[in-house]
Amino acid sequence: MAVLLFTAGILVVQPTHTKGQKRTGALVHAGFNDVAFLAGVAGLVIIEYNKFKNNGSHFKSTHAVLGLVTYILIVVQASVGAGMYFAPAVFGGETKAKSLYKYHRISGYLGLFLILATVCSATKTTYVEKVLKIELWHVVVCSAAILIGILPRIRLAKLGFGN
Repeated sequence: MAVLLFTAGILVVQPTHTKGQKRTGALVHAGFNDVAFLAGVAGLVIIEYNKFKNNGSHFKSTHAVLGLVTYILIVVQASVGAGMYFAPAVFGGETKAKSLYKYHRISGYLGLFLILATVCSATKTTYVEKVLKIELWHVVVCSAAILIGILPRIRLAKLGFGN
């Protein structure tokens, strides 16, 4: 659910043209991402509850480490994004806050990539290998499909590359 909602959160602001579209897009973007983050936290809580209940090891797999790094990036990303939009004075005013948008966009795409890598790495956890039996290539194909939908919509000029 988190992957779906984060992807929707990206797509809703790609592209926006008018001031009204940008405002609506930003609010819907924040809403999708807030719910996506909560879905991710719910997943983390469920997993950690089961680990504690069954005396499982914590943060030993690639999936766990990537997940932790991804959660940290998402918290920083969301905090900075919300601050830039809702409290630009924190960054020295609206103009200075807007000058940081390209970094917010870049780290958002990096965050999506990390989310997808984290999901792919889940296929190598004991539970997925032994119980769910989901193959890595299935998840890689789905991740590639998501990227195929996102990447062509990226405006390099908004990232500081080209015109």
